[in-house]
Amino acid sequence: MPPSLPDDPESTASDIDRVYAEAKEAISPFVFNHQVAQVFDDMIARSVPGYALCHEVLALVTNRYAQPGSVLFDLGCSSGTSTNVLANSSPTNCKVIGIDNSQPMIDRCQVTLHDLIENDRITLRCQDIGDTDLTGASIIVLNYTLQFLPLAIRDQLMTRIYQSLLPGGIVFIAEKVTNPEHAQQQAINDLHLDFKRQQGYSELEIAQKRSALEAVLIPETETAHHQRLTQCGFEIPQTLTRALNFIAFMGQKPRSNSKPASYQSGLGSR
Repeated sequence: MPPSLPDDPESTASDIDRVYAEAKEAISPFVFNHQVAQVFDDMIARSVPGYALCHEVLALVTNRYAQPGSVLFDLGCSSGTSTNVLANSSPTNCKVIGIDNSQPMIDRCQVTLHDLIENDRITLRCQDIGDTDLTGASIIVLNYTLQFLPLAIRDQLMTRIYQSLLPGGIVFIAEKVTNPEHAQQQAINDLHLDFKRQQGYSELEIAQKRSALEAVLIPETETAHHQRLTQCGFEIPQTLTRALNFIAFMGQKPRSNSKPASYQSGLGSR
């Protein structure tokens, strides 16, 4: 029998996101707690345009670039959607490891990925990404993860990912991005609001969740993301999907140990 999710008095019986449906006296910073874990799949599908397409493309990338006998990491695995894709799109002798620092999200994964865990295709760990040994990886995924990490540690993490990947290895990243042109950013913001309204979110839900995420989710520009990968040594990054203000992109570590002439051991400012 698959494990059940732990009881939580704040959780709803349904998997439909209503976390911000009732007016709150004060909006606390967004956290991945039991209440969010219960409805996370619905929340992200209704908040992130192109979410399903991102995973379809991840399956293609995994099928092509996963190296037999290697390790595939899903950093910030949340409810395990990307972890599941990695396991089902890679050679059976690959080890798939999902990492998340939220125990409620790991608990959710234990339920949704039960069969793959039982068959030793997936291992889950509740730990900080900074404490994770990434040695032997041919694919490392960060889907909607970097945006929740402090800006000050993102360069260091990407350098460590580059160093840990096998030659020819892939980093696959999905993120919310900003546009440096104010008018263009405003137009995208308006369309994203329309998207969430179409998904059934009320004005109250949209406003309260925005307030909760304001100091927690810090997006960067697409250019900043690409520059970070290039400066770490990855070959020319490629944006693979784009839906409003969300993109998925990848970088590949060269198959030789040589780094581009422009590579510097310390990442410069962008």
